Amino acid sequence: MNNDRNLNLTVLHMYYLNFVIVVFYSLVSNATAFRIARHFQAYEFLSEAGVIPNHPWRMPVQTILLFAALLSVSVTKNVIRHDSPVVRFCFILAEIILCIGIIEGLNFYYSGIALVVLADLVNYMENNGRRIILMIVLASVYVIGRYDIIPLAADRIAFASWLSYYSQPIRTSISLMESILVSANIILFVYYMVMLFTSQKAENERIVSLNEQLKEANRKLREFALELERMAEIRERNRLAREIHDTLGHTLTGIIMGSEASLALFEASPEESKKRIEAVTRSARDGLNDVRASIKALRPDSLQKQGLEMTLREMIAKFQKTTNVAVIYEQFAGKLEFAVDEEDTLYRIIQECMTNAVRHGHADVIQICIRRHDDILTVDIRDNGSGCETVTEGFGLRHMQERLDLLSGSLTYGNRADDPNDGKKGFYVIASLPVRRRQQEE
Repeated sequence: MNNDRNLNLTVLHMYYLNFVIVVFYSLVSNATAFRIARHFQAYEFLSEAGVIPNHPWRMPVQTILLFAALLSVSVTKNVIRHDSPVVRFCFILAEIILCIGIIEGLNFYYSGIALVVLADLVNYMENNGRRIILMIVLASVYVIGRYDIIPLAADRIAFASWLSYYSQPIRTSISLMESILVSANIILFVYYMVMLFTSQKAENERIVSLNEQLKEANRKLREFALELERMAEIRERNRLAREIHDTLGHTLTGIIMGSEASLALFEASPEESKKRIEAVTRSARDGLNDVRASIKALRPDSLQKQGLEMTLREMIAKFQKTTNVAVIYEQFAGKLEFAVDEEDTLYRIIQECMTNAVRHGHADVIQICIRRHDDILTVDIRDNGSGCETVTEGFGLRHMQERLDLLSGSLTYGNRADDPNDGKKGFYVIASLPVRRRQQEE
């Protein structure tokens, strides 16, 4: 931004300077012509010049009007900044034509105005190829005007002829002023071009640096995306492992307990043994359906169809029938309608705890109590089994903890004998999780 401001200020100073130069040439030419006429020396002057000059007022009027038009076009071009190639070409062509008109109006005494137009347009052009063409055109205009190459300039009175009228000291002073003004214009042009190329080089370096940073950011983003994908895969594998473990563990425990009871009753009561075997068969079929649903990344089949409350009661009834274990179920939390992940978690925790109570604790009584306080739902599961001498986190407890961590819940477990509020024989698990406000409103 600062570089653009400095470039614009330099071009503006070049316009100011060239306006002074235009006025200088017009003033010297017209003042000399009137001085010659006043002293009745026109015949001698024209005889030496060999050319009849134009009307004295033609040069200042033409050059100043064209210069004002050139400045207006330049300002309009920079204010509008139109993206249309046709409009941009029209602005460029207008400046070049006005530039040539000013040089012609000055009788080709001065062509440095081409440097001003070149400085003004070179930053306006965005295509490097077109910039080169523009530089060639304006450089040609500058050279032709400066060295009187075209025949048109031969029909004009040379600026040196006007100076020859004056004495040597005055002629030297005017020539010195001319050299200073022309040199200042060239110096400003060189300064502008150096500043322009320096700023463009810095901009190119900045773009290269930004591209490198962008490549590095893209590389890190790809690595992060791959890491997220790996984490998602691990999370999904763990979820499926939990689903299959919970379903198979619960179902197989029921099948084992039911099969053992059927074998024990086979001789004494064949009919009762047959009923047990039928119950085991139904339990195995339901377990198979749940495993298939877990593999398809769906909820347990019964939970999908009839809701958490009915599914829990149905699971408990089947469990009691296949294992001959008494399950005391108490629910003080109101309507059990929660988010899908919350319902899945509650279902799997109760299922896993019942399975573990029979498989590891050999319990014959299980107590399940669900309570709710504000937004916190608590599930308290206790059995009268053998408990654990050393409580270690196995596969089932770890998966219960993982499920609750995903919902910002907590898990507490241990021997009932170690609980100061209980002290009885067996094992307990307490799971707490916050119920989302959306579900509470529903």
